[in-house]
Amino acid sequence: MRITTKKLVLCALMTAIVFLITFTPFLQIPSPMTQGYYNIGDAAIMIAAILLGRKVGFIAGGIGSLLADVVTGYYIYAPATLIVKGIEGYIIGAIANKKNGVPSRLRQAVAVTAGGLEMVLGYFIYQATVIRMINPTLGMASIIADIPGNLIQGAISAVLALVFLTVLYRTNTVKNLLR
Repeated sequence: MRITTKKLVLCALMTAIVFLITFTPFLQIPSPMTQGYYNIGDAAIMIAAILLGRKVGFIAGGIGSLLADVVTGYYIYAPATLIVKGIEGYIIGAIANKKNGVPSRLRQAVAVTAGGLEMVLGYFIYQATVIRMINPTLGMASIIADIPGNLIQGAISAVLALVFLTVLYRTNTVKNLLR
């Protein structure tokens, strides 16, 4: 497989955008339940995956989000974030698969829904296993109470991504960018 300079630059750009949107302090809401935080970085992952495909979705989602966790001091979540957000981007890109041009709105909606649900499930599994081993005082009730916040994070990110993509697809920006 040949990686073009343009694809490499777009992947790096989307990784940086995922990092910036996830990292920006005023876009973060701390989770008192599990010592994590809610953010809208998933919107950037969703956009990257739909526009540039599953591989870029995986790299931008995993690495961009991991870097945000490390820089903001959420080291305990960094390994899970790399995997969970990477898989999220991969799933979205695979479902949206735009080999025949722009994916339909329905395909985009299904893709971001599946990716958002994977994110919620991935963090639930990580918190219920690894975080509880590290912090035995963290109860399952706290982990379960974190699910609605993650669902809201995924839903808000999905809406933002779909609105942003609608605007992008109506302009020549995407056509010129992806040529």
